[in-house]
Amino acid sequence: MMTTLNQSYKDLAIPYFKKVFEIIDKIMKEHSVPYYLIGVNAIALELLKKGIKPSRGTKDIDFAIMISSIEEYESISVSLQKEGFNKVKAPWTFYADKYNVAVDILPFGEIEEKDTAKFTERYSDLHILGFNEVLEDAEEVQIEDKIVNIPPLPGMIILKLVAWSDRPEERENDLADILKIIEHYFD
Repeated sequence: MMTTLNQSYKDLAIPYFKKVFEIIDKIMKEHSVPYYLIGVNAIALELLKKGIKPSRGTKDIDFAIMISSIEEYESISVSLQKEGFNKVKAPWTFYADKYNVAVDILPFGEIEEKDTAKFTERYSDLHILGFNEVLEDAEEVQIEDKIVNIPPLPGMIILKLVAWSDRPEERENDLADILKIIEHYFD
């Protein structure tokens, strides 16, 4: 089911979100890769459907992409770099100086082994438990002229809990995001 929002990208409170999203959308379509928006931006889109403004901004945009191999991931990485997104410390994070934004590209699908994706020795794995299941129930949301897939609210809670339990020392906002979802779930 598709929901159309009357709001604009500006309501997400992220400068350049529209431009960055257009680049990611183009690259994923070129590579024929299913993907969806996750994280606080997906929560914001869901809450915007009810007219609830985002409670916090973020300087990153998170996407889950369904791929089969690390080689496919590297091919997408090359495409991102051609568009001005440079790799940073975490192998799934890209930064665009032009837009002052970090983008996390989190792989799942056949690349998984025991609910993790292997990258480098320094970052041996990324926990991606629940990504496949959430994609099955992803919802289409139209904002301005684009359609984006987002997890349903229960799926967002699952992904936030997995991310938080993986690195609680780095994920202080996850529990507040979960609480915000619960507070507005029945709205």
